[in-house]
Amino acid sequence: MMKGINLHTYPSTFKHSSRIFKETKSLADSKLFEKIYIGAILGDELPERENIDDQREVWRVPLRLTRMPDGSLLKVFKIIEWCFKLFFRFKKEGVEVAHCHGLSSLPIGILLKWFSGSKVVYDAHELETEREGMSQLRRKLSKTAEKFFIRWIDSIVVVSNSIAKWYSSAYNFKDVYVVKNIPSHGKAESGDHRILRDRFDIGDDKLLFIYQGVIDHGRGIDLLLNVFSRTEKNRHIVFMGYGSYTERVKRYEAQVPNIHYQPAVGSEEIIHYTKSADVGIALIENTCLSYYYCLPNKLFEYLFSGIPPIVSDFPEMARIVDCYACGWKVEVEEEAVLGLINSISHDEILEKRSKVLKCSDSFSWDNEVKTLRQMYERLQRHR
Repeated sequence: MMKGINLHTYPSTFKHSSRIFKETKSLADSKLFEKIYIGAILGDELPERENIDDQREVWRVPLRLTRMPDGSLLKVFKIIEWCFKLFFRFKKEGVEVAHCHGLSSLPIGILLKWFSGSKVVYDAHELETEREGMSQLRRKLSKTAEKFFIRWIDSIVVVSNSIAKWYSSAYNFKDVYVVKNIPSHGKAESGDHRILRDRFDIGDDKLLFIYQGVIDHGRGIDLLLNVFSRTEKNRHIVFMGYGSYTERVKRYEAQVPNIHYQPAVGSEEIIHYTKSADVGIALIENTCLSYYYCLPNKLFEYLFSGIPPIVSDFPEMARIVDCYACGWKVEVEEEAVLGLINSISHDEILEKRSKVLKCSDSFSWDNEVKTLRQMYERLQRHR
């Protein structure tokens, strides 16, 4: 066991941070540290201090600037205040490893390395400097900051092989580890689950497609709304989740009988709902390099639910579909998607489903934990 503390930092309220929850739980189960802290931001009427279990504790940092209206510049000052408060709280606490989730968390780890000798892990939840919606100025500043900080980082964790290759090439960095966003649900199971069919009165003779996750720009939402407005009416889609495009989906739901909206459900219920669909949809748009290289959580949710996915013809998602013949890849273009949706048959779905039940055995959070532990044990050897 490493003596001392493992500190995880992420500038959110730690309310929907499933990746951090899984990683810290796995590290706690491994008994590598005496204590694991999660540094978050106070908000959403959540407690400032929260004990998850005997080893893990969340500290949501109260910020003076929280009450002021949001703006790009103000967000920067909020992050700076958050970073310094965490640094001064933990600089004498014996932090063995500072695990920084995202680029904006890196200053905390670097400061702890300079003043306390901590090891620093950079956990890039996506390709941090090539994200959706970044202005040219923000992208330039992010690249400059990442290039500056990278020299003090001990290990990098990423979510896909393509992103790992990008970081290795961009910075000539050796210690890059891939820990995929695989749910910790276990194996897919076959069975009769009708919750969505019963809720929206969708008969067994109709095909049910599902999109789950963030309902926002860059996720193919407009494309899917247009496609299912035109497709054969025996093909239904349920959008399950939340996001800025939710009201748009609801407007279509009121006008198009085969489009439906289901509010987001808890992580423990997702598979129960998803199993009632025939096909899952993960059509990410190529609006940035991070999306092009992505390997989204929803793809594995579909596989663990026992349903074949339709994915964008991008390197990581297409590789899984091609390797296991467990779904369909398609160009993210309206006519191509419409043609595919109309061509899928019940028999084809049954064939793909049998491949899904086999390939789901190849993916598990337990396998990802082995990589995480390998990285931490290497850091321990180099203390």
